Amino acid sequence: MDDVIEVDNAGLWTCSARLADLGHRLGHGLAGAPGLTVSAPEWSAARTLADLESAVHGWLTAIGAGLADTADRVRAAAQEYETVDLRVARRLAETG
Repeated sequence: MDDVIEVDNAGLWTCSARLADLGHRLGHGLAGAPGLTVSAPEWSAARTLADLESAVHGWLTAIGAGLADTADRVRAAAQEYETVDLRVARRLAETG
């Protein structure tokens, strides 16, 4: 079994940026967008559509927040890998 761990740090940074962008778009992308409301509030579907719209907005906002949190964690992992890699390289150079 191979004990080598390989980390694609550039990939982690890219993933983090993409997750943050997607999280932002999901969390804020519907702000100001026309809703599902109907022009005839007396329709029986009007209240149901308004409730559905509210639920979808809340759901997407929660997903966006979760993605943003994941992006922060991936970014922190990438930074930690870089820090450890630099530390190991410095120690190897000192012993070399």
